[in-house]
Amino acid sequence: MIQLENIKGSYKRDKALNANYPIRVLIIKEATGLLCMNSGDYVLCPGRVFFIPEEGIIRLEGELTSAYWLSFSSLLYSEFLLQHRDSQSRNLFMALSFKDLSSPQALKAYSLLEQLKREILAERDVSYLAQYLSLLLGFSAVLNAELMDLSIDELQQVLRFRAILEQYFKSERTTEFYASGMGMSSRKLNAFLKKAFAKNLPELLFARLIREAEELLIHTDYSISMIAEILGFEQTNSFVSNFKRSKGISALEFRRLN
Repeated sequence: MIQLENIKGSYKRDKALNANYPIRVLIIKEATGLLCMNSGDYVLCPGRVFFIPEEGIIRLEGELTSAYWLSFSSLLYSEFLLQHRDSQSRNLFMALSFKDLSSPQALKAYSLLEQLKREILAERDVSYLAQYLSLLLGFSAVLNAELMDLSIDELQQVLRFRAILEQYFKSERTTEFYASGMGMSSRKLNAFLKKAFAKNLPELLFARLIREAEELLIHTDYSISMIAEILGFEQTNSFVSNFKRSKGISALEFRRLN
């Protein structure tokens, strides 16, 4: 489902750069030369991150001292799309694109990649790897402005919080529970969430519940009352009113339209 390797050496454009999975990212640490596609040639330079469309055949021409070659499946990528609903995120791999990270940002990206490599070797479960990949893509593509100023330790805390939220969002609603899981006070947790997400815990919980409701409405035949129960709402009316407040239409209308 995912492969990450360090690549280096001399490359000629007469040979394509192969990958095990269809969605690919090339992160340059130190290199000179070109990335070549039908759409044109693109300069390889430190801190440049290339997002490569599925159908694109890429070739390298030049000398790579150090670079990361990441490929992954659509299944892992789906978590990123669920967390990033804006058009810029959805079009990230529609055509070849790249981002140039500043030196401090690039160092953080390299650190995240090295940690991802360790997580892959440890054979972490799919849901965890999907969360990690979503964080890495959001950071590398500069899609989440709040993330860019976080330290590596804080980025790891973001990942930890997302993992806890993903496991317990249906059953746990209190700040104290999530603060305990993060090993910090409730006040410190809310301050951290504001810094990392520009939202507090109730807002993040609500957004995750509504996202799950959308998935259940689209992909299952469960009744509205059953979905409300699955998501931990004590009363169906509470779920119905909250969903309409968030989406502007009722849950039944949303299901019909999708």
